[in-house]
Amino acid sequence: MNRILFIFVITATSGIPNKSCDRMRIGNNWYDREILWSELGRPYNLNIHRGSNTLFFSYTQPETYSDVDFQLAYYNLDSNDHQNIVGIRGGCAVAINQATDEIYLGGSEGIYKYNMLTKLADFYGEKGVNIWALFYRRNLFYISYPDQKLHIEVDDKFSPVKEFLGIEVDHFHVNNDNIIYFANKTGLYKYDNDNNDIRNVNNLITVRQIVEDVDDNVYICTNLGVFLIKVDGMEKISDIKNIYGLAFDRDNNIIISDEKNIIKLINSKSGCMEDKEHW
Repeated sequence: MNRILFIFVITATSGIPNKSCDRMRIGNNWYDREILWSELGRPYNLNIHRGSNTLFFSYTQPETYSDVDFQLAYYNLDSNDHQNIVGIRGGCAVAINQATDEIYLGGSEGIYKYNMLTKLADFYGEKGVNIWALFYRRNLFYISYPDQKLHIEVDDKFSPVKEFLGIEVDHFHVNNDNIIYFANKTGLYKYDNDNNDIRNVNNLITVRQIVEDVDDNVYICTNLGVFLIKVDGMEKISDIKNIYGLAFDRDNNIIISDEKNIIKLINSKSGCMEDKEHW
C-alpha cells in the first residue's frame, strides 16, 4: 500500500514561460497530473469503490452551473472505462459500503443501488425525496434537499437523526472512531456523541467534501484549500482554492477534481524550477 504523507505544498509549474513543466510538488515529492476525464462541469462528490478501483462522482454541464440537474458518472482507474450512469434524474450523491461492495446513488427522486455487472441503478428507497448527499458508516445516511435534514436507515427504514433535528447539514462524516464532523453554510462542526455537544471547528470555510484516505486520515476540501483533521484541530495542507473534490484510490493514490477535470496525481522522479505558487 502506498502511504502518502501529504503536506500538499504545490508549485504546479516552473518558471518556464511556456509551462512545459506541469508537475506539482506535495511535500518533498513531485507529481505529474494525468487528466482522466476533461470538459466536465465542476466534478463533486468523488468516491472510490476500492474493490474495483472505480471512481464515482457527480457533475453538471458547464452551461448549467446554476441548475440542479446533476449527472452521475464512473471512471474505472484500472481499465480507464468510463461513462455516465443512466436512469437517475438529478443524480448528485454517492455512498459506498466498502465491506459489502454496495454502491448507493442519490438523485432528485430517491436512492438507488448500482449494479457493477449490469452497470444499471435499481431503485432502493425514499421515493420522491430529493437526495442532496449520501454517506455510509455502519448505517446509510442521507441529507434531503432543500431542508438539509439528516436521516439514517435502521431496520430498512429511514428516519430523521434526532440529535440533528433543527440543524441544517450539507456534509456529514463519521470516522472509524465514531467522531462526527458535519458542515453547513456557517462552517465546519464536530459533534461530541458522548456529551451531546456541538463544537465549531472553523466558521471561515465553505466545505466542498469531507473524505478519508485508506489509512483513515480525514481531509476537508474547501474554498480556501485542503485541511487535514488533527487530534487538536485542523492543519491547512494546501492553499489551492480550485480543488472541488478529493479521493484516494485503493493504493492511496490521490485523485482530485478542478472546475472541468478529473485528475490523477502520479509520482515523478524529477521536479521543476520553482516559481511562485499557482495552479
